[in-house]
Parts: sequence; C-alpha cells; structure tokens
Amino acid sequence: MAEESISLVRRRVRSPRSAAIAGILFALMRIISLLLISNVSGPTEFSLEWLEYLTGNSSLVVLLVVFSGIAFLWFTGVIRDLVGEREDHFFATIFLGSGIIYVALGFVWAAIFGAILGIYSTLPNLLADNDIYIFGFAIMNEIGNNYVLRMAGVYMTSINTLWARAEVMPRWLIIITYIVAFGFLFFAERLLLARYLFPVWVLIISVYILILNYRRTHDQEGDNILQA
Repeated sequence: MAEESISLVRRRVRSPRSAAIAGILFALMRIISLLLISNVSGPTEFSLEWLEYLTGNSSLVVLLVVFSGIAFLWFTGVIRDLVGEREDHFFATIFLGSGIIYVALGFVWAAIFGAILGIYSTLPNLLADNDIYIFGFAIMNEIGNNYVLRMAGVYMTSINTLWARAEVMPRWLIIITYIVAFGFLFFAERLLLARYLFPVWVLIISVYILILNYRRTHDQEGDNILQA
C-alpha cells in the first residue's frame, strides 16, 4: 500500500513537469512560426517577391503549427492536474473545448496557408489573379486575428477561473491572465501584437509550473529522508 502511494505521488509530480515541457515547446514553435511570417501585413502589399519569400518558409511554418498544436493538446490535457479534485466540471468543459477549437482553427489556418503557397510553388500562373491571393489571406487574417485569439481568451478565462477557485496560482498571475483574456475577447482585432501574447502567456505558465514542480520534488525528497 505504501509503495502504491509513493508511485501515485511520483506520477502527480511528473505530470505538471510534462505539461510545462509541452507548454514551452508550444510557445517556442508558435513564436518562431509567427516570426517567419512577420511581414504578412495584408493583401494590399501583394508582390511576387513577397510570395517567393513566404513560399520558402511555408513548409516549415506549417510543420511548426502542426507540432505546436500537438504540444498544446498535451499541455491542455495535463495541466488540469494542478486543479485535481477541486475541478469545476462546467469550466473544465469550456477549458477543454476552447483548447480543442483553438488547435483546430490553427490547423485550418495552416492548411489555407500551405494550400495557397503550395499552388503558387507548383502552378504559379493560377495565382496570377490577385483576387485569389486577397481571398485566401483575408480568410487567414480573419481566423488568426479574430477567432483564434478569442478562443484563446475563452481558454485563458476558464482555466484561470479554475485556478482562482483552487488557489493553485499566485494572485498577480491570475489578475494578469484575466486582463489579457478580456483583451482578447473584446479587442482581439485591434491589438497589433496580440498573436504573440498567448504563446508568451503559455510560456510564463509553463516556467512557473516547472519551478513549482521542482520545489515539490525537493520537498518530497526531504520528506522521504526524514521518514527514513
């Protein structure tokens, strides 16, 4: 019985660590993918040179978005361990649902991006008409600057409410999370660098969880020494 309890404690200690690692990987991959297309400023600046530049990075961007989505799902699935039995089913459902929708929208964005530039790289004459370009990138901008950020706001609000009720996060971090989340919900399309804020938030949360896990591990080791 004692061995089972120790094994359970060790699994609970390792779970936040895996969430932190997944969150850090998500944040780094998402930020890199955004930087690679940082000059995507709108359909009015269309040029062949601009498309050539994007085409060179398109495969890497799509790959980073896909794997960052996988890492984010892992982060979402494991991070609930911090709340444990004090979890509220209503907010937990919203949290999981918004996380899945966030990843799905990111995949749709990447699919449109890859399709447009994939056609251009193989059959460039099909993109000679600017209307195709305008339509495709207008959809991408709408998804990235509106729906994705608002779902990120729902995600942050729901998990932050769970954290506040369970008292597993410091008050300053909860307040900052609410401010950023409500900014996403109501002013997403007006915040120029808003798309960078969410992965930065995940990075901060992941680093904090990693530090918290490190402290718990050392406390557990100290208790085992005292018991021995």
